[in-house]
Parts: sequence; C-alpha cells; structure tokens
Amino acid sequence: MIDTQIRPLSEQTFNLFRDLIYEKTNINMRDSKHILVSNRLRKRIVALGLCGYDEYYNYLTKGENRDKELPHFIDAVSTNETYFFREMNHFGALGELILPELFGFKKQIRIWCAGCSSGEEPYTLRIVVDEYFDRAGTGKAEIIATDISTDMIEKARNGVYGERAIRFVPEEVMKRFFFPVGGGCYQITPELKSGVDFRVHNLLKEDPPENSFDLIFCRNVMIYFDKAIQRRLVDEYFAEVLDPRGYLCIGHSESLTGTSQRFRYLRGIKAPIYKLE
Repeated sequence: MIDTQIRPLSEQTFNLFRDLIYEKTNINMRDSKHILVSNRLRKRIVALGLCGYDEYYNYLTKGENRDKELPHFIDAVSTNETYFFREMNHFGALGELILPELFGFKKQIRIWCAGCSSGEEPYTLRIVVDEYFDRAGTGKAEIIATDISTDMIEKARNGVYGERAIRFVPEEVMKRFFFPVGGGCYQITPELKSGVDFRVHNLLKEDPPENSFDLIFCRNVMIYFDKAIQRRLVDEYFAEVLDPRGYLCIGHSESLTGTSQRFRYLRGIKAPIYKLE
C-alpha cells in the first residue's frame, strides 16, 4: 500500500481515537492534537498494511490481534522528546536542598521517576545523586523509572543518545558517564546504567511500582491529563506512597494550585516542588 493513498483523519474518527486514548492512558488529546495523532497513527497504518484510519480503529477495537497492537498504539500517542538536565533548577535543588535533608534522617532513599520517556531524566537524577554521594561520602539511593511506552523503556535501557539529548551535559559529566559509539551518539557507562531500574508502567491504571518513596519526579506528564485526573494522580496516588517528609517535583509548565488539597508549594525555590501538608 502507498502511504499517499491514506485519506486524512476525519473529525469523527479523531474523536473515536481520542476517546480510546483517554480510556487506555487517561491522556486528554485536545482538538489541537489532531495533526499530531494523524501523523503518529499513519505510521502504524502503513506498518500493518491497512487502508486508513477507520480500518485501524476497527483493528484496535475489534481485530483478533488488538491486544498485541495496543502497546504500539500507546507508544505512538505517548512518546515525547526530552533531554539530560532539562529544567535544571530541579536538579540544583536536589543536590543543595533535598538530598541533604533526606539523608539527614535516612541512610537509604527511594526515588520514583514517573513518565521517564527515553531515560534522560532518571539518568540525570542518578548523576546528581552520585555526585552528592561523592561530596557527602555516604548514602544509598534506589531509582525506579517508569513509562507507559515499551519502546521508550527499551531505549532507556539501551542508554544510547544523540547530540541533541546531551547538549546540556557538562563536560566533566560527559567524561565520567558517557563514551562515544559513533555516528554522533554516546552511550552511558555500565555503572550509570545499573543505577536505574526501568519498568513499563501505566499511571493510574496500575498500582505504584513500590509502596513507599522519598522523592517523586513527575514532570511534564500532567499537562496531558484533565484537572480531575491530575487531582486523582497527586492526591489519591502519589500522596499515598510518598513519605510524609518527602518531595514531589512537577514540570515548570505545571501547577497544583487549585488542583491538590494535600500538597503545598515550597516557596523560595525556582522550581515547582511540593511537600505534603
């Protein structure tokens, strides 16, 4: 089948896909995402040799192989770009404030990076934590990173990144934790790779990966959820597994104001970081 033969995604079929995406992931695809959904699903239509969007929708909802195709569908609509040391203020606060406080009353902590995409964020967390240990001379930290996309988790586990993903990595960090593999790509060291536990996980559709965390990073994920889902995520999900003395970090474009009744914003920090009331 020739790609150009696929007819444009109609508004009616887009709405069907939007409802299906919400049902499976709780992601709220706005009207402005019509072209994005169209482009990403087109690749699956071509890969399966189907005729168009309507046929693909029927394949997903009624086809014999729908359970096998569903992870590919989720991958297609949920994949997002990220990079190392994105929104640096969080990591500055982590090394200067959060880790010293947590290790003031614990010898070992557990961190959850929810919605980790292709791994840049949790590996950055591991780098900052390890550098803190170098200065403090003690401490242990378990980092669990989860994402709904099987493709992204596989990429994260491989730990190979292009120049765009590493463009903000300091030179001394590059020398310690990365090595070139050709084609303008770099791979993280086995030491760094072993420091993060990656798991495929669907937020709000599955139980948390563990029952207790000292720090939760969930950045630039809630922007895809409506207010009701955001409230449920933070107040009924994160709050239940976060240590009362722990921290929740969200993206700079996100806010819990008017959403959460259980978290309070920490003032004086140039990053959206919250603690339980």
